[in-house]
Amino acid sequence: MISFVPFFTLLQAALGIASARDRSKPMFWLELWNRVGRMGRRLDRLVAQWRAGTLPAPRERPSENGKRSDRVRKPSLSFPKGYGWLVARMPDIHQKLSDWELLLSHEESVRFLADVPAARKIVAVLERMLFVPPGKTVAKVKRDVAWPPPAWVEAVRGAQMVVGPTGRLEWL
Repeated sequence: MISFVPFFTLLQAALGIASARDRSKPMFWLELWNRVGRMGRRLDRLVAQWRAGTLPAPRERPSENGKRSDRVRKPSLSFPKGYGWLVARMPDIHQKLSDWELLLSHEESVRFLADVPAARKIVAVLERMLFVPPGKTVAKVKRDVAWPPPAWVEAVRGAQMVVGPTGRLEWL
């Protein structure tokens, strides 16, 4: 019997470690941690429904894009779209990727993904974050400059000092 809980738990733990290393975007890491948790919970819920035979019939909903101008959404954080962008930010996650491939190679997983289109979508999003297909390039990592912090810059200006060409503080 397959379960996606161990892999997603390890992935969330690795995200926590990566967020401690890269403090330039704390809300990015928090939102990503939450997103990965939701993906794992959704997959486990779909596995349970699939095993019980209680999966709802897939529904086609027409797009409401542009139909409701009164609808206001809070601005959400966007994630990169390239292949392997998460692996580029967390190079030590390579150890866990073989666990994911092994999990998806089980006979029950193959049947589950063949029967449940919603699960295939979740798996496709996760694999785009983690894997780079042959012929594609790894996503570039752009990090915000966290140094110098704005408070430090203000303190240096208040002390009537500047940062010299060698990086040392110098009097004006």
